[in-house]
Amino acid sequence: MTVQDQIRTALFNVGRRKLRSALASLGVVVGTLTIVIMVSLASGVRQQINQQFASIGLDRLTVNPSGKGRGGFSPGSFDPASSRKKSITAQDVIRWKQFPGVAQVIAEINLPGSVGLELKWNGTNQSVRMADAGGMRTAFFQESPKAVAGSLELSEAGGIVLSQETAKAFGVASNDFSGVIGRSVETILRTSRGETQSYALRVQGISQEKSRSIQVSIADRIAMKNWWFNSTNTLEREGYDSVTIRATDVTHASALTTQLKHEGFQVQSLEIVVEVANRIVTAITLMFTLIGGIALLVATIGIANTMVMAIYERTREIGILKAMGASRGEIRQMFMMEAGFIGLIGGVIGLLLGWLAGLGLNQAIHIYSRYRELPVRGDFFLVTLTLALGVIVFSTLIGLVAGLLPAQRAAKLDPLEALRHE
Repeated sequence: MTVQDQIRTALFNVGRRKLRSALASLGVVVGTLTIVIMVSLASGVRQQINQQFASIGLDRLTVNPSGKGRGGFSPGSFDPASSRKKSITAQDVIRWKQFPGVAQVIAEINLPGSVGLELKWNGTNQSVRMADAGGMRTAFFQESPKAVAGSLELSEAGGIVLSQETAKAFGVASNDFSGVIGRSVETILRTSRGETQSYALRVQGISQEKSRSIQVSIADRIAMKNWWFNSTNTLEREGYDSVTIRATDVTHASALTTQLKHEGFQVQSLEIVVEVANRIVTAITLMFTLIGGIALLVATIGIANTMVMAIYERTREIGILKAMGASRGEIRQMFMMEAGFIGLIGGVIGLLLGWLAGLGLNQAIHIYSRYRELPVRGDFFLVTLTLALGVIVFSTLIGLVAGLLPAQRAAKLDPLEALRHE
């Protein structure tokens, strides 16, 4: 028998018992469908993580004083309970700006969490929060906010940037944002004892940020912090709370990380965060693949059972093929091809169903995010070429493995006993 004859015969036998072959491949369909959906989700999440961090900038470093714990995740290891050993001074900031490969240095002053912050305008008070000095930071998977009116750059004292939600809270319509620029507002700090201090500021810009927040310059933050602690030199005594350094490229960012850590500062790098996130996604991908592999293991048993029944029904046919000169190897190959085709068909169908399900889920996520006005962009179910080829090859291999023992049994049948079989 030629290879073409074996392939033709195997395909014919798969189609001869259509229902049985369909039920045998159904397990492969379920397994591959599970793998495609879960692994495509992991691939989509990985792509979103890399794109979002790349848009933020892998060349960005966040430097914190040593011994001072900040809330949130930090890839560096430090003891939040340890004493403060090294502060970030104004001289440090000036010195870092002169480092080679440094494109931008943004110092940060945070107000204590117990500060009551209000904005007064036209006789109306609204509670607001203070955004970061480097710009109104956004949630994960959200694009950086842009100015809907004016400018977001606060280089001098006396200016303030409002979020569009804050402006709307004072009754400003979206088409009137430009009319707010240059208007005077009053920022009020309030203690728990009822003491207040107000600062007259001029609106410099409106951000598209949807939370009720404001942004003021570093100089104004220092003045507010001095009043809060009843001091005139909080910056000299405590230094900056953090500094964001943007390097010209990732190579310089890595060098700066090493240098600043050597100086005793805590340094957080997005490159480290991306690496940790990708490791987590890889572990989740392996877990998802294992779940799909269990389903494929059950499918293997189903294919093996189908092939055993096929050999039992075609025992006389096997005897005729051997009497006509077919060797054991040719019989074995023919039945393994038949099992492989069952696995291949199930893999292709499972891949198509998984791809279609991913498209539908992506559309559902987009519709829901637009309806709820969530900051979600891009696809979360991503079927890559590697995943598609891997699923097809793996499902075919599953069929071949399932058909190995039944094919070996068919190859060992005695021709005379097979011909006598009723």
